[in-house]
Amino acid sequence: MERKLKMENNSTYYIDLITRYFAGEATPDEMLALSGWIKSDPENQKLFEEYQKTWNTVEETTINSSLDIDNEWSKINSKIFSEVQEEKDIKIFKLNREADIRPNYFIRLLRVAAVFLFFAVSAYVLYYYLQSGAPKNQRLVAQLKSVESKLPDGTSVTLNAGTTLDYPEKFENDKRTVSLKGEAYFNVTHDASRPFIIAAENIRVEVLGTSFYVNTNAANGKIEVILTSGRVAVYFKDKPDERTILEPGEKAEFSKAEQKITKSENNNENYMAFKTKKLVFSDTPLSEIVETLNSIYQSNIKLKNNNIAGCRITVSFDNQSLDAILNVLKATVDLNVNKTNSGIEISGNGCK
Repeated sequence: MERKLKMENNSTYYIDLITRYFAGEATPDEMLALSGWIKSDPENQKLFEEYQKTWNTVEETTINSSLDIDNEWSKINSKIFSEVQEEKDIKIFKLNREADIRPNYFIRLLRVAAVFLFFAVSAYVLYYYLQSGAPKNQRLVAQLKSVESKLPDGTSVTLNAGTTLDYPEKFENDKRTVSLKGEAYFNVTHDASRPFIIAAENIRVEVLGTSFYVNTNAANGKIEVILTSGRVAVYFKDKPDERTILEPGEKAEFSKAEQKITKSENNNENYMAFKTKKLVFSDTPLSEIVETLNSIYQSNIKLKNNNIAGCRITVSFDNQSLDAILNVLKATVDLNVNKTNSGIEISGNGCK
C-alpha cells in the first residue's frame, strides 16, 4: 500500500501505467486508477489519446513486419497459467507441441488470435471502467403544469406542461448539449468555450449565453425558435454550415417537410405566457384566444358554434386563473360557458 501511494504521487506514475495498460500488464486495480485519472482532467484524456495513437502505430508496424508470434504466445501462455495457478488449486496439463498432429499453420493462427484476444480483453476492461463512471443522463419532465429548474451549468429552464428535457448530470465535453421535446424557455449561462446546443429532432439551436424560446410542437408540424436576448444560430443537424442567425425579437420557423428555415419578426406577445402567466390580446379572434388558453392552461376548450370564432377581443390578464379569464370573456362577448366531462364548451349568438 505504501509503495502504491508513493507511486501515485510521482508524476511519472500514470505514464508508466499507460504503458503497462497497452502492454497488457496492468492489473484491474491499476486499470481502475487509470480510468479515474483520465476522467479527472481533460489534459489527462488528451495525453492518454496521444499515447494510444502512438501505440497503435507501433503495433500496426510490428504486426505487418516482424511480429514474433511464438514469443508473444509464450508470454501470454505463461501469464495465463501463472494467474490461474495463483487463484485456483487445479492441475494444469500443457500440450506437447512436438506431438501435436494439427498443421503448424493452424497452431500459429490460434496463437495470433490469442495475442489479439488478450489485448482486446484488456481494452474492454478499461472501457468498462470508463463507462461506469461516465455522466448519466437526467430527464426533466413537466406533466400537468409548467416546471422551472436549473441545469448543471447554471442555465435556467422553464418547461411548459407536456414537455421533456434530457441532459447529462454534468457537462464534461466542449459542448453543452440537451434534447428537447415540447415547449421551453431557456436563460443560458454564458460560457464562450462551450456552446449550449438544443437538439430537437433534426434541428439544432446553438448559443453561448442568451434567452430564447423553443417549441417543437408548433402549428402545422413546425418547430419554432423565438429570441429574447443575445444571439443564436439555428440549423438542420445535417447542414451545420447553413446557419440562420437570430437577433432579439426575431423568430425562426423550421419546416420539417420542406427542410426549410424561415426568419421573421415575432408578433406573438404571449409566447412566454406559460412562464410569466401574463396574457395580452389585442383585437384577437376568439378562436386564437382559445388556442392560446388551451396551450397555457392545458385545457380542452371548444367553440360550439362557428359564428363566435371570429369575435375580436382586446383584453389582458396577469396571473389569473382559467375560470377568471373565462368569466371576463363571457361578459365581454356574451358567451355561454359550460363545463363537461370532456372539457369546456363555449357557445353564443355572435359578437356584440
